Amino acid sequence: MTRGGKAVHRPPERGWVIAAATAGAVGLLAAVPAPLVPLAERYRDLCEQFPVLALLTYHLPPLPVALLSILASLALISGVAVAMRSLVRTLRFNRRLDRLADPLPPRLVRAAGALGLEDRLTYLDDPGVMACCYGLVRPRVAVTAELLSRLDDQELLAVLAHERHHVRYRDPARYLVIQVLAETAFMFPVASVLRHRLETRVELAADRAALAVTSRGALAGALLGALTGPGTPVAGVAGLSATEARIAHLAGNPVLPAVPTRSVIASIGVLAVIALAVADLAASPDLVGMMCPLCSWIS
Repeated sequence: MTRGGKAVHRPPERGWVIAAATAGAVGLLAAVPAPLVPLAERYRDLCEQFPVLALLTYHLPPLPVALLSILASLALISGVAVAMRSLVRTLRFNRRLDRLADPLPPRLVRAAGALGLEDRLTYLDDPGVMACCYGLVRPRVAVTAELLSRLDDQELLAVLAHERHHVRYRDPARYLVIQVLAETAFMFPVASVLRHRLETRVELAADRAALAVTSRGALAGALLGALTGPGTPVAGVAGLSATEARIAHLAGNPVLPAVPTRSVIASIGVLAVIALAVADLAASPDLVGMMCPLCSWIS
């Protein structure tokens, strides 16, 4: 049933390593700012060429700007790299589903007709177990023959109603955006946790849409029938995920994944180190020689 791809969440240990490395590198640059000087000098020169920048330079001198520019560049590079890689994989996966599509069996046509999904269905005569929503611009629902054989009529209705919700809200595209944003903020461990919570909220919303047209038992049976599926391998596809939260929701105990205190503390720690480094660089006496003439005039 649904998710923005079987995108693997960053292991907590990796998030801690990245956070520690970021804090260490920022602290080192604050103590030994020599690597920042060429970029800071370039920014000072731009300030002299474009007087409007003097206002910014007066409040945020070149060395802090150089540090923040490097961090922003790393975040942007990470986000763009993930976006390009995920987009290519998603488009390939989508084309593969369209290429392998088979004629719809009558049973699937009847179930889809009850939900208005007849023109958004892709049927795969495949031994794998899968139901997913795919397509970034005009989403469709893919169902495999093996999954269809495992579900009774009410369970099939639950699956299609769940996926119809993803179609309506273009969730494959939303999942892709969520992944890119989380990877852009890779320096902060809490980003991957928040990504997981957002994806779970989308899944639970789709389950509530399914419960509006069928019973909890049918949805539970559909989820059980899909549990052995491999999930979807790309970010821009809504497939089976958030299983624990969905089972708790069906049991009448809706909960979202907890945000570990350690992740929040680590993220705040990285942010604090960056803020202290910026403040330290801004107060550095070495900046006097980097201030453009207009800055002293403004003061």
